[in-house]
Amino acid sequence: MNHQVEIIRRELEKLLEGVQLERVDLKFISLDKDVEEFAKSFNLISSLKPSSDDSFESPVTILLDAYQSPFLVCKTEAGHYRVLSGLLTFQKLCKAKYAKNGDSTVPCLVLSRRPKAQLRRLILMNDVVRPLLKEFVDISADTINHTLSHLFTSVDQPSVFLSPEWQSLFPSIKTKTELCQWLHISTKSVKLK
Repeated sequence: MNHQVEIIRRELEKLLEGVQLERVDLKFISLDKDVEEFAKSFNLISSLKPSSDDSFESPVTILLDAYQSPFLVCKTEAGHYRVLSGLLTFQKLCKAKYAKNGDSTVPCLVLSRRPKAQLRRLILMNDVVRPLLKEFVDISADTINHTLSHLFTSVDQPSVFLSPEWQSLFPSIKTKTELCQWLHISTKSVKLK
């Protein structure tokens, strides 16, 4: 196993030590700076846009999303909460102006400490990749090419499948062919290394 993958696995085991489930008013919640930077650099919503129109979704159904998958947050010394996971639901709640409601509390899993940068990135990547690859969203090869290249490659690491983050999230998928077989799509249109 890759040494970095082993380090990540050990950090994940410690992640939920001292975690608490709290209801937090949305006005005290904002994106973690790394998540916010990612959201500004990558148009996630357009990549994962479902075929349905969000404008028909009520704040109640979006709130149910938050109850079914609470935000993973860390708390600042000033008493504010920073979202590490739950980006799509957070953006939907903000778009629906849920915070302007009288009771705008949402469930949050509050970590006892802010995770290290490498683990924060992995949490964010799983948050983004989960709906794309795991939750049966109808996706195109272009979306896969664009999203996975953006998330898992760099100048130093040009291969999606060799990145430590990919190996942590999907250790059984080592090639483009295995990915395409898993997703039941053609290998001809996926352009990943």
